[in-house]
Amino acid sequence: MAPLIPFDLRCEHLSTARGLNTPVPRFSWALEGDGQDRRQSAYQLLVRNDRQTIWDSGKIVSDATQLIPYGGPPLGSDQVLDWTVTVWDESDTPSAASEPAMTFAGLDAANWQAEWIARYFVLPAGREAPADNVYDNRWQARPADYLRRDFAAAGTPSRATLYITALGLYEAYLNGQRIGDDVMAPGWTDYHTRVEYQMHDVTNLVRPGDNVLGAILGEGWYSGRVGHNQRRAGNHYGGRPALLCQLHLHYANGTTQIVRSDEHWQTRQGPICYSDFLMGEMYDARLDLDGWNSAQGPLSGWQPVEVFVPDPCAPQLDAARVQPVREVARLPAAYSHLSQNGGAIFDLGQNIAGYCELSVSAEPSDRFVLRHGEILDGDRELYTANLRHAVATDIFIASGDGTEIFKPRFTFHGFRFVELTLPAGMSPQAVTLTGIAIQTDTPVTGEIATGHPLVNQLLSNIFWSQRDNFLSVPTDCPQRDERYGWTADAQVFWRTAGYFMDVSAFLTKWMLDIEDGQSPDGAFPDVAPTKPLNPYRLTPQPGAPGWGDAPVIMAWEHWLRYADHELLERYWPALEAWSDHILRANPDFIRRNAVYNNYGDWLSVGPASDRTLVATAYWFRVADLMSRIAVVLGRSSDAARHRQVAASVREAFIGCFVGDNKLLTNDTQTSYLLSLDFDLLPPALRQGAADRLVELIEAAGGHLQTGFLGVRHLLPVLTSIGRDDLAVAMLLKKTYPSWGFSIEHGATTIWERWDGWTPDKGFQSTNMNSFNHYAYGSVGEWIWSRLAGIEAMETSPGFATVHMAPLLDDRIGQVSARYRSCRGTIESKWQIEGDQARWIVTLPPGCQAVVQIPASWQHQRGERQLTLGSGRHALTLKRS
Repeated sequence: MAPLIPFDLRCEHLSTARGLNTPVPRFSWALEGDGQDRRQSAYQLLVRNDRQTIWDSGKIVSDATQLIPYGGPPLGSDQVLDWTVTVWDESDTPSAASEPAMTFAGLDAANWQAEWIARYFVLPAGREAPADNVYDNRWQARPADYLRRDFAAAGTPSRATLYITALGLYEAYLNGQRIGDDVMAPGWTDYHTRVEYQMHDVTNLVRPGDNVLGAILGEGWYSGRVGHNQRRAGNHYGGRPALLCQLHLHYANGTTQIVRSDEHWQTRQGPICYSDFLMGEMYDARLDLDGWNSAQGPLSGWQPVEVFVPDPCAPQLDAARVQPVREVARLPAAYSHLSQNGGAIFDLGQNIAGYCELSVSAEPSDRFVLRHGEILDGDRELYTANLRHAVATDIFIASGDGTEIFKPRFTFHGFRFVELTLPAGMSPQAVTLTGIAIQTDTPVTGEIATGHPLVNQLLSNIFWSQRDNFLSVPTDCPQRDERYGWTADAQVFWRTAGYFMDVSAFLTKWMLDIEDGQSPDGAFPDVAPTKPLNPYRLTPQPGAPGWGDAPVIMAWEHWLRYADHELLERYWPALEAWSDHILRANPDFIRRNAVYNNYGDWLSVGPASDRTLVATAYWFRVADLMSRIAVVLGRSSDAARHRQVAASVREAFIGCFVGDNKLLTNDTQTSYLLSLDFDLLPPALRQGAADRLVELIEAAGGHLQTGFLGVRHLLPVLTSIGRDDLAVAMLLKKTYPSWGFSIEHGATTIWERWDGWTPDKGFQSTNMNSFNHYAYGSVGEWIWSRLAGIEAMETSPGFATVHMAPLLDDRIGQVSARYRSCRGTIESKWQIEGDQARWIVTLPPGCQAVVQIPASWQHQRGERQLTLGSGRHALTLKRS
């Protein structure tokens, strides 16, 4: 039998860690191998620096493959590491050493010599006195700043590494070549607390002698418009973007030359007249700065930069914890028709977050205006009323120099349709328009298809809503004047998100954003980063029930999926502070106090759920999960304390919200869903609650009536009470309100509201109506775990053991699912053929599955539960 193969090597959850924030990085890998019951019996890690081994773990007898801590000497700043792993299988046969994976140590605080630099401070819009020129605009959006520095390299470096970040956004160049493929770098953090830097290997771009290092700065989240508060639309963190960078040139003779951001840089404005997330970008190609990032100076029109310390203090510099934002898909835009005002309407066929690339040959000063929208109205006009104050308009002014290509650098939009206003007489066929989708480049881990086209479209809509909103932080929507990292939206969706993409590094970064926004009294925030939501508060807006509870829930989901003990340990004090915050305010164990905005079951339809009931149910969930986390961490006394809180909350809940008829006093779907799924009700009350839930659904014509907090639990609870038939019926429902309703009306992403548009009422309120919100896509976890039958187990996290109990339903017909877990690839494929079903299960080495034969089906051996080892298994099932 062939040896095992280690692959998918990761350091701190990243395939290439470009900087470390810990002296003890952790290494992980997945396994593949032919045959059944394969497993790893031992491993050996080798870590090298400059071709010299600095740590050899030796042969370690262990089946562990995840998050193995580094055990070598202290790592130095600016080191480049490569590492390999060799594994031994169940018969002690070694594998070949894996392909080397790269890890960059990054710069520690003591080795940063760079200074923050920026164009001299000009208020309010980053330009000189208004002069009715291209830089004037009614939003006071800043022109982009161009920065450059000449330097002489002492020779040809053996290694050249650029460390770079910004307050705002940057795009870096060396000798005219763009550095890296990141966009929207360095990403969003609380810039008053910390900023992440990126690292790039630029060895091949440096030449002996004269060189030019350059950067373009945009406002981004730092000083540009973020959020919906029009009284404080921008300048949340500062008034101008700034650059910090340090280029290390290592030579063969052992010397190092450092080029850094300092007073020797120069700056000026250029063709990017303004660029703002909400307003859009204007680019005047007539102002192109030929050779600005490659030609030797002096050049005309350039002025010295200002060296300064950002207010209120220089932020902490951390290495990037997450994959960069990148361009991940290109979609050709098809010309559709002319709008009433003569604009050409183009259709991407898919709602995305990103921007358009325009390719055109035009006359000098020809003007192209691109307006973006998610949907067309009844007159087939571009619908933009739901964007609120977001203008979402890009403008390109041509130079007339042959074929020109324009795409924005420092803005993005949420859109499917584009209205392009062309110069007089130009045909829409004369331009090529391409939509470019961007996202934090979290690796895609899940592929799933079913035998039902509506479910397949729903899965696509969920995937695209995740792609469009996972952009540095998990935003609520990518199009209007909001784009916050709302915590409840994320927590209800997090299990679904982990199936489609590897979100381990993403949460590692965002949990720190949330902690940075935690108040001194322990309150977690509603959104993270926090500043734009309520810029007038001196402390962040405290989180509502379901929102502030999110870090506890997501930390637990992260443990189940990735078995990351360190994240639980790292954030235990913060989670404890939140738990204590709730308890102090509610000594009677009913959560009436410290509920803040208390959104309840947000955007539900039908009868409203009692917000105190919902809040108290979530408190029970928090206390229950805290006890489980404490057990994982070996904190037995803390576990007992949180179990007691949970028991007291349950007792108070029953006393307050269960009536004399043994049913809930608040008679809504969500109230029953939370009570059943959180296990708040004793056995004697569960059946009555289950029956009443079904009655409520049937009374609603088989429709859901849940909002953000309730929807995640709907189908899982129906399955848990033995009503798979009803769960599938609701999944396939096409009438309002349902998932299928939006699909029937052309949705390619998940809508924020069940009634975002209806035939009888048209569009919902323009004040809040996104067509790209992932929260209702939380149904994806049920499709993956129940239709496909791939689910993590609390007793064996990280998919060491998989729970597989697929729902075989004739209405679905077949499912093919492939999930690349942290341990390797898990597959579940079933198809119904008359009275038989064929089910193929594939498990990676070191993984086993606890398989439950679906109801109404029999295994050939008559067993109701099987335990399968690694490898491929073919099961034939017959109807009972």
